[in-house]
Amino acid sequence: MQQNRCCSPQLKLKMLHRKTYHVKELQAEIDAHTDVFHNLDENGQKILRSLEGSEDATLLHRRLDNMNLRWNELRKKSLNIRSHLEASTDQWKRLHLSLQELLAWLQLKEDELKQQAPIGGDLPTVQKQNDIHRTFKRELKTKEPVIRSALETVRIFLAEQPVEAVEKICPEPRDLPPEERAHNVTKLLQRQADEVRTEWDKLNLQSADWQKKIDDALERLQGLQEAMDDLDLKLRQAEAFKGSWQPVGDLLIDSLQDHLEKVKVYRAELVPLKEKVHHVNELAHRFTPSDIQLSQYNLGCVEDLNTRWKVLQAKARESDKECLCDVSSITVLDTN
Repeated sequence: MQQNRCCSPQLKLKMLHRKTYHVKELQAEIDAHTDVFHNLDENGQKILRSLEGSEDATLLHRRLDNMNLRWNELRKKSLNIRSHLEASTDQWKRLHLSLQELLAWLQLKEDELKQQAPIGGDLPTVQKQNDIHRTFKRELKTKEPVIRSALETVRIFLAEQPVEAVEKICPEPRDLPPEERAHNVTKLLQRQADEVRTEWDKLNLQSADWQKKIDDALERLQGLQEAMDDLDLKLRQAEAFKGSWQPVGDLLIDSLQDHLEKVKVYRAELVPLKEKVHHVNELAHRFTPSDIQLSQYNLGCVEDLNTRWKVLQAKARESDKECLCDVSSITVLDTN
């Protein structure tokens, strides 16, 4: 329980105000005794004049000088304590609030970073995520000197505060020795500074890790997109080539052999096309829900490419059968 009291920021602030209040009470008490002091001094001076030349006069003169010296020292010390306490209190509160604000900002940015996940399933989405994270990293870079400056200010403040000063800023329970009371308030600011430093380092590591995932996704999705674009081009060329053929039934007997040669060439060109289809499917299968879930657009593109490939294969087989049938018919006719 005592440790919780020592570590509570709210309690620290209350103690600061309480100590300031006690110093103000002391100053008010001194001010209230000012008239008493002046009366004593005036009466002592009168008595001193009446005892001029005697031993009692010398003793009284010494006591009056000592009283004036101690009175002035007391007033000076009280004013110095109050001035130093108010300045240190203000600075302590500013540092405390500054660190609190930085911790809140770091938590906000960590939440923002989490909201950027998961990785998108197509190239445009991941490119947009990359743009968003680029802006995020610029914000971190802008904030970096602010954070480093705050941490350095806390370090200097704690290094310059002697034990007595820290005690006055934030007194701990009186049953603790002065060194421990000063150590506790030092630990409060130091712990806040350490937390800011830890959260800052963690946020930068998370940002770097997220950028790595984005870069990996961009590379893989770019590879898939290029493979799909290349396959789409080859399929369109094959479809156009196949679409330029005349129906086998409309061909003249003399051009049938040429058509057979075209079919052979066509089937030969389907061999590398098959490898491209296999390559696209292999790239697509490397994306898993636990890794990167491909978007419906990409899944639809892969499915469309496979469907078109199957149609071309079917048409090639159909052309083979038609040509073989026609060639067989011509052979039979020639025999007859």
